[in-house]
Amino acid sequence: MNSILDNTYSIEEKRMIVNYTNRVNKEMRRLINMAIPYYLTKLELSDSIRKDLVINIFIRHDESRGSCEHEISRKSPRVFDIILNPHEETSIFQTLAHELVHLVQFATGRLKMFTTVCRWNGVKWKAARNEMDDYYDSPWEIEAFGREEGLYIRFLLDHENEL
Repeated sequence: MNSILDNTYSIEEKRMIVNYTNRVNKEMRRLINMAIPYYLTKLELSDSIRKDLVINIFIRHDESRGSCEHEISRKSPRVFDIILNPHEETSIFQTLAHELVHLVQFATGRLKMFTTVCRWNGVKWKAARNEMDDYYDSPWEIEAFGREEGLYIRFLLDHENEL
């Protein structure tokens, strides 16, 4: 996880801080600044948690569509790096919705990932020992994949005059 961002641009929304790397152009920042609070509201993240969040946005080529990373050492993390891959077929904003589902899971303590074990809603999650099954059958991914498209479509519909 990167602790220092070069050439950052920050915006505060309800004391939540969103930092951008210099690769995120002004128009993309504007759209992400609309999407993040919209998605977090739809995901019902409380203001008491939201006000302490620091979200670092990275747009860069990655092996996956995106990721949501945080420091493992904290019970309910508040600082997150969200990496979005601009070269994937899926919209960056649909991927952002997916990664924000994970952010909410981590920030509320529903999902805890440690080096060797995961806990979902306080219960140790037992992997099937098949990497693809483990990924797609994990309850946190089922929720994230299940929510991402609906969040994205509603964002587009609710903001069609601003896009």
